[in-house]
Amino acid sequence: MSYRRRDKHDDSPQEDSGASKDDFSHSKDDNRHSPYFVAKRHHTSVATHLGSIHYQALALVFVAWLAALHYFERIEVASVINKCQWTNWELWPLGTEPHRVAFLADPQIVDEYSYEGRPALLNYIIRRIADNYLHRNHRYIQQVLDPHTTIFLGDLFDGGREWDDDVWLNEYRRFNAVFPKQANRRTINIVAGNHDIGFEKIDHHVLHRFAQYFGDLNDYVELGNHTLVFLDTISLSHPDPVVNAAPKQFLDTINDKINTKFPRILLLHVPLYRFNDKSPCGPLREKQTPFPIQKGKQYQTVIEYDISQKVLATINPVVLFAGDDHDYCDIHQFYTFEDELRIAREIAAKSCAMTSGIKYPAIQLLSLNNPVDGHLNPIDSVGKPAGSSYPRNDLRSSDSTFTYNTELCYMPNPYKSLRVYGLIFESSAG
Repeated sequence: MSYRRRDKHDDSPQEDSGASKDDFSHSKDDNRHSPYFVAKRHHTSVATHLGSIHYQALALVFVAWLAALHYFERIEVASVINKCQWTNWELWPLGTEPHRVAFLADPQIVDEYSYEGRPALLNYIIRRIADNYLHRNHRYIQQVLDPHTTIFLGDLFDGGREWDDDVWLNEYRRFNAVFPKQANRRTINIVAGNHDIGFEKIDHHVLHRFAQYFGDLNDYVELGNHTLVFLDTISLSHPDPVVNAAPKQFLDTINDKINTKFPRILLLHVPLYRFNDKSPCGPLREKQTPFPIQKGKQYQTVIEYDISQKVLATINPVVLFAGDDHDYCDIHQFYTFEDELRIAREIAAKSCAMTSGIKYPAIQLLSLNNPVDGHLNPIDSVGKPAGSSYPRNDLRSSDSTFTYNTELCYMPNPYKSLRVYGLIFESSAG
């Protein structure tokens, strides 16, 4: 059988090329309107729309975080601390240039000793949050209030008395990072707390180490024509003669060293003894319970009565500032000096830390104004030498011989920001 080649001139039936192209084109258009292609286009459109919503949500969360952090870490901190501006409460005559002091009590930076038994990650998170709270507040205290002198009232560390030298040095560096020193301003942190050196058990090396890095625990400085006396009453209370030798010698010789014409202010960690029925803490105390008079492992809430009276009779202060209790307590201390009944004001300052068991951390501010003549004699408000009764060991009064003012300065609420951060995190995670 012969086969004949089919060519373009062949009359055999062939597919019309033009008709097929048009028909194919129409077929594709028809397919685009088919249920499959319509559903596919709808799915793509929905996915694109959902992706846009997702990115918008992420952007909103990002903006919310930025706004919250900026407000709670900067604006609110500066605003709260600014309420404590010196001129709001000092009440000195115009033209006065007082010396301004900020007391920070019991920062007690969180360490591995603070929450033994808790997971390491949780301890790390708490430590970072607590450090940030102390650091940011300290930064704005220095920027907004700009005190001439900053003084810590003990318990700089939490487990300071427990650590070996390597760990302690790391904590020492961390403390200085949380509270960096300011240029042209003075920082004094020679008041040792029971968490720094112990109480009934004081290791000689631990005591020496603290003094070596921070300074002599028994000392005095003159600020604003006042003598600030630092006394290690914890070591003074200890029965070991090696431990108590330095504060005893200091107490025995202090009056031979300091200027007798300046009012004296006593600084210590553990408050002096008081009788709660005669010395209520006042309305600014956060806790409603009386000031505790008790002792336990490595702590004692007050110095023994006999030692307290000896300290008062020797130093003869107009006012005392202490820490340790974490809550505010403002009382009178009665004592005898040169056969005369005297009254000193003692303020136990609130803790500045958010981990101290109180809701409202604070610092204590002190303004000193004691103008003197060329012979260091005090001058009253009209420029005349004050009377022989100067300085009066009395509570705040309008008397012209009154040379200090002090104010409780609250820090920002440490938990409000955490609640807001938690809500934003929960929203973003959801």
